[in-house]
Amino acid sequence: MKTIFRYVGFAALLATFFVAGSTTVSAQDDDPCEDYEGMGALYTKITENYGKDSTLKIAVDAGKQYLEKYGNCDSAKDFVAWLKPQMPQWEKDVARYELDMKLRPLFQKYDAAVGGQNKNWTEAFAAAKEIQAIAPGDPRILNVIIPLGQAALFEAAPPKKNNSFNSDSLMMADKALGMLRGGTPATKKKGGQDVFGVFEFEGTKDQVIADLTYAKAYVKFYGQGDKKAGLNDYFELTQMPVGKTNPLVYGAIGDYYFGEVQKLVEEFKAMVVARNALTTDEEKVAKDAEIAAKEGLLKAYAERGVDAFARAYKNTKADAASKAYRDGLYESIKQLYNVRFDNQTGVDEFIASTTQKPMPNPTSEVTPVVVEPPTATETSTDTASGN
Repeated sequence: MKTIFRYVGFAALLATFFVAGSTTVSAQDDDPCEDYEGMGALYTKITENYGKDSTLKIAVDAGKQYLEKYGNCDSAKDFVAWLKPQMPQWEKDVARYELDMKLRPLFQKYDAAVGGQNKNWTEAFAAAKEIQAIAPGDPRILNVIIPLGQAALFEAAPPKKNNSFNSDSLMMADKALGMLRGGTPATKKKGGQDVFGVFEFEGTKDQVIADLTYAKAYVKFYGQGDKKAGLNDYFELTQMPVGKTNPLVYGAIGDYYFGEVQKLVEEFKAMVVARNALTTDEEKVAKDAEIAAKEGLLKAYAERGVDAFARAYKNTKADAASKAYRDGLYESIKQLYNVRFDNQTGVDEFIASTTQKPMPNPTSEVTPVVVEPPTATETSTDTASGN
């Protein structure tokens, strides 16, 4: 390569001789191969600028001119042979550099909004949208949207209870999950493993998928109050290696069942009051059948609630930091167990046995427990008070 540069440089020096001594021969003005001054000037631009990203475009522009003007010249053939195959990669590098220059202030804006302890999610969402608009196919976008997919989780949770980011955050979570599951490559490694996301939101693929799914579940379940939609995501977490040991996942599912049990209890009580107001045995027998069906559904929901809370209890550490939460879970288990079995005998044994079985899908239909209604004879001996 040094030889190429030396000869082309020598040709540039000769340019002054030919320009000064060739006042009578005009034919050379039409022959670019004898334009040694122009050849040397472009050569200098190329060789002085191709080594740095910031000046590479100067080299590319000069290279295009050089190939166009002198690409067929014998005196330049060695340099052309070197230059020509460089150009495609240089052009790609220029495009990448120019894109980076456009994105750099946006990434800086994003980092300032997300990287500190006090997050500015409004600024972060705005920067992310601009980044996506400029470079929709850039794999770094995945790192940017992973924290945004979890933003609403931290905003919607107490004490903030700010639900203003719910919709945008869920949209980002879905997009990030789609990219992760679709095979978007990682742009960095940590400890030899591919990692995704930034700052405290960085993790392995499995961890980030679990984090995003949990964020979706929480926002839907608690932030938007769409409990059934949230259950889908919570149950999905129970099937993940990372999510299946999280007690909060099972605790949320248990909360759903507990709420349903409370509703069913009120419906059951109202049915009993209505039944006691009836005056004929035929009416009471018919109502007793309805009450038995309602009781069977109530007990089935209670059993599912015990199952969910038992799994939360099992996965909660028995330490001082978790004591209050764990004790609360156990109390809820006892209450629901009593509804299901009409006593509290065998609670611990039930916890141990039910957590060994596959968890029922909380979105599946609940099969009522069979409860036999009173016989006609028993109904006919009832008093008006139902005693």
